[in-house]
Amino acid sequence: MLDSAIKKIVKRFYPKGQDDPSEKVFVAAFGKHPAWDDHIDDIGLDMDTLIAAKRILYVQGIGGNIDSGSWGKLQENQQIEDFNHVFVWCMGRSIIVGRLWSSRDGKGRTSYPMVVCAQCLQLSLEWILENILPGLEKIEKTCVETTSADDVRTTIENAQKEFRQLAHQCPPCTDLLQIHSDALTKIAECFEVGGNHEGLLRILYHIEREVERYKPDTVDSRKTKTLTMRSALLRVPASPPPMPEGVLWWMSFLLDKLGVNTPLLILMPQKNTWIDIIIGEPAVAQLYCLRAPLKGVPLTSSVPYNMDAEFINRADKLIEDSQSGSNGQVSMGADSQ
Repeated sequence: MLDSAIKKIVKRFYPKGQDDPSEKVFVAAFGKHPAWDDHIDDIGLDMDTLIAAKRILYVQGIGGNIDSGSWGKLQENQQIEDFNHVFVWCMGRSIIVGRLWSSRDGKGRTSYPMVVCAQCLQLSLEWILENILPGLEKIEKTCVETTSADDVRTTIENAQKEFRQLAHQCPPCTDLLQIHSDALTKIAECFEVGGNHEGLLRILYHIEREVERYKPDTVDSRKTKTLTMRSALLRVPASPPPMPEGVLWWMSFLLDKLGVNTPLLILMPQKNTWIDIIIGEPAVAQLYCLRAPLKGVPLTSSVPYNMDAEFINRADKLIEDSQSGSNGQVSMGADSQ
């Protein structure tokens, strides 16, 4: 059962009575583009979840790191040169997929990117990755090639119509993500996390150390109240398989382990060899990863944790259970709150 603290996080994205229309896909754009002298007049931000996504990712996350100068403190040869990311965001009953890329406004300022994203309802993650994500790449290409605000708006409107036509051909899906008990095995096989599972053990240790001990069902006996969930960042090696498959395995494993309604944001820089996974509601500190190289945010699988024998035994058992498929399957459902 989802505990109260995670429910509060989910409700920030998905307030009761909101974001429950008959349509399944909503496309939005925000950020910087040469057709506007400053930030874009928001396009398609008609849903509470999309508004929250812009606030957390763009206003607080990217804006917070720009205002604090945290990226500016990186030497030029250390900072990731461009914004060039694909992202997948599971939050409650919605999935948002998007792209963000380096851009500029009409006055030539380049600090902020442009973002285009689609909120999807009652559609499986597998279907979204196969059908919506490629369309977002086409939107990016068109937006980069035009300096017309009307072209940008028309592109977003046409894409939304196209996506909705595709979605109408797809039966409603209450299981947004099928969670497989062997997901951890797939991660161990497909991701370069180190020999003898050393890298994978470090990732599991980081999750337990940074997230699980702060889960809301942990009681602080000194204060006799429930602790709030702590958000955390994982930087993991990118997988050799196609990107959608890697996203599915990480989503499946983490939602099975942490709870099917735990917010998860996966950020995939297109020119680098890692992906960033933010568990819980992203904060400014976690979104620093967008421009930070491995020197600034090392791979979690490379952090030299001092793991005790008791943890290693438990982690090995978790991997063995995944290999045997003994944990069964659960589904991330639309009504699982």
